[in-house]
Amino acid sequence: MKNYMTVRFAPYLLLFLLIGCTKEAVPQVAMPSIPVVTEKQIIKETDVINDLVKPVELDDRFSYTYGYMLYTTLQQQGFGNLDASYFAKGALDAQRQKGFFTQEEMGKILYEVQTNMLQIAQQELEALAEQNLKTAQEFLATNGTREQVKSTESGLQYEVLSVGEGQTPTEESIVEVDYQILLPNGRVVDSSYERGQSSTFQLKAIMVPGFIEGVKLMSVGSKYRFWIHPDLAYGKEGTQTIEPNTLLIVEVELKAIR
Repeated sequence: MKNYMTVRFAPYLLLFLLIGCTKEAVPQVAMPSIPVVTEKQIIKETDVINDLVKPVELDDRFSYTYGYMLYTTLQQQGFGNLDASYFAKGALDAQRQKGFFTQEEMGKILYEVQTNMLQIAQQELEALAEQNLKTAQEFLATNGTREQVKSTESGLQYEVLSVGEGQTPTEESIVEVDYQILLPNGRVVDSSYERGQSSTFQLKAIMVPGFIEGVKLMSVGSKYRFWIHPDLAYGKEGTQTIEPNTLLIVEVELKAIR
């Protein structure tokens, strides 16, 4: 399920495709240099574009549609500072094979933009993690005062929903469980109930320490609800579906020990 960072950085896929993932690769672009235009064009491209009429031929309609959709998509994906005039001029200059910058210079520009946007995304991610951690701690502080809620030394909170009379598993045990994982807002992110089939796995294989600790408290036939601190769950990394430092609410029914 890891990593939530992948989702956060998805809007920058275009830049990665254009220039690769490392700065060192930029100067090695094996393409002929485009001559630099040192003087302004006599023709005013903006007038040419503004004078265009609604296209009729399929190639023209496609050209317009693709440009319109590409510009809109880039804006929606975080490139909100795009200048429409330079965007259009870039297309015109590409057709003429004459541009303001060489291929190498454009690669460096793309890398610079990519670096800036990744830094912004990282800052946003850190702020989100900090806020989620604060929310989780405030919730657990209140939840832990409820009479029916118990806490372990690690900080795991749990409530016994029903008591079983079977054996208690160890980390080496193969367990069969029904479960659902919820976020504090009530959204279900995983559920064996929704799949209509119990899950069977070796308990120590689960990458959530709070889940392992909680199930080890249970006996076969019992049902518990756990409130798992982010440090006992997916922590600052999160997953593709779970934000960093998110509190997990997990309901587990221990069906059997194999």
